[in-house]
Amino acid sequence: MFGFVLGLLIVSLASPVTAQVSQAFLIAQDVVSNTQQLSVNEQLDVIHDINTQRSEQAKILIEGLEQQSLEQPLSDVQTLRLRLLRCFNLLEFGHFDQAITLSTQGESAAKELKYDAARPYFMQCGATAYQSLGNTLQEQLLTEEALRLAKRYSEKQAIIGSLYLRSRQNTSLENYNQSIEDLRIGLDIYDEAEQQFQPWYLLPKSYLQAEISNVFFSMGDFEEALHFSEDSYSDISSFGKTKVTVTANLALIHIALNDRGKVLFYLKKIEQYSTNLNSERDSANFSALLAIIYLNIGNYDLAQQKALFSIELFTKYQEPIYVMRIKRTLAKVYFAQDKDNQALTLLNEIIEQATELKQYSDLEEFNQIISEYYAGKQQFESAYHYQIQRFNAAKQANNKLNNAHFMQYKARLSAQNEPSIDEKPTTNNINQSLSIAALIILLLSVGLVLFLRRKPLHTPDDSKEQSQSQIITAMLNNAKQGHYQLSLLLININHIRQVDVPNLLQQLQLTLREQDQLFRHNLDELIIILPHTSAIGATRVVHQIETVLNLWPSDTKTYIGVASLQQLDTFEGLMKKAVLNQLSKMKPQENQ
Repeated sequence: MFGFVLGLLIVSLASPVTAQVSQAFLIAQDVVSNTQQLSVNEQLDVIHDINTQRSEQAKILIEGLEQQSLEQPLSDVQTLRLRLLRCFNLLEFGHFDQAITLSTQGESAAKELKYDAARPYFMQCGATAYQSLGNTLQEQLLTEEALRLAKRYSEKQAIIGSLYLRSRQNTSLENYNQSIEDLRIGLDIYDEAEQQFQPWYLLPKSYLQAEISNVFFSMGDFEEALHFSEDSYSDISSFGKTKVTVTANLALIHIALNDRGKVLFYLKKIEQYSTNLNSERDSANFSALLAIIYLNIGNYDLAQQKALFSIELFTKYQEPIYVMRIKRTLAKVYFAQDKDNQALTLLNEIIEQATELKQYSDLEEFNQIISEYYAGKQQFESAYHYQIQRFNAAKQANNKLNNAHFMQYKARLSAQNEPSIDEKPTTNNINQSLSIAALIILLLSVGLVLFLRRKPLHTPDDSKEQSQSQIITAMLNNAKQGHYQLSLLLININHIRQVDVPNLLQQLQLTLREQDQLFRHNLDELIIILPHTSAIGATRVVHQIETVLNLWPSDTKTYIGVASLQQLDTFEGLMKKAVLNQLSKMKPQENQ
């Protein structure tokens, strides 16, 4: 009875998820005036949807609600969400210090109002600000703590935001597999996050897809990068400045693929979409991207014009790292225009600036550009001098990378060891806690009965085999009952020596998610069960596994069978589908 009453109280306090407005509504010129006719909750939803796309309009709507709240006070939940949206809006305009202050205040207010479920979102806002300011340790500490709280309160929107932040950290540390894995988990739970009862802040799906594309691009896998950029481009959440960014990414990918026709196609699209940008800072970003694209297609005058415009705006916003990197592009333009002296002057200027800012990866690249220039002019003494400077910068960059890895580990350790005795159950989570307690008691009771009735005298091998079969069957049944997707991978390892198999299993475990299960089916085969994974998602996992298998090269190609669970499938049926899929991949190769 107590739980039922609290349940009713929670329903009365929480705001229901409103129906999403159409994209036509969000991109309309009169979105501000139309939105102001809606209820407070509906206005908050619209602000959420356009914040990363049309930041200026979101800012106007936020200020309007703040003014309105002085005359008609908002509910606690509405006040917290408005403050959260203000925090994320500040990030869009580069007001990082203000965002950090507001995130700290908002997190404290959420704790005081007993809405602890909102705390991880404010932490994510602060972590993003610290990321932009280059404060790696604070960024990682906040990200890990936000992820811990998000999991504690089952806030899937916050889990996605934290995984996105952590993936960006891992990409900067060149830990690409973990970065992709975090983003893949985010995509897997995205549909559930959209249905979250109390919405707070959810990144657009196109952001996750674009970030996966960036990771693959960094790895040199341009085909996969193209696939995810096209997904991001066509997603309904891609409009406004996100549409421009993704379009620019597509142009850059096609530059890497040497497809000039596609580059020109997307360049026209960028010019078409960018006319709707209102923010100067957004214009600075896209001018920098256009400068790179124009440089690569040989339009040097336009590249110079765009680079100078971007430098002027970022200087105005006092963002020296961005200014420095755009000057690198401008120096390349000057070289292309045979303005060697201007290019060298600019490069030496940003080398001095990168040294002062301790941006060693940039410093390494700047020195490499000058060294290649002198080598091309057969001035080998000067080329050698800058190669030495490049080598020293590379050592410093490597040291910085190692320190960042250590800080990331330290941040996770600190989050795990964080005492939680002061965190009392909130009104929003009491029902959940009671349900979990009841479930644990039920499971313990069932476990006790099974224990008393179990049949002894199994050999160790029989017990292990039975346990493995039971686990797999339980995973299939859970997927059917929960109506979520599940895929199975069948991997042939007969080309790998038995002594190397433990090392292979260890490498594969590092590639998989926590919920994925790896089994040794027999001496020559492995099975991997992937919950919450479609056939398309499983195919992407296959690419990651093939990278691991390539560490043990073979004369014959290793084929991985893929099968997706249907409602009537048994384990044996799923295995047969995986074997058939494996054979279907082998036949074309045999015919060749």
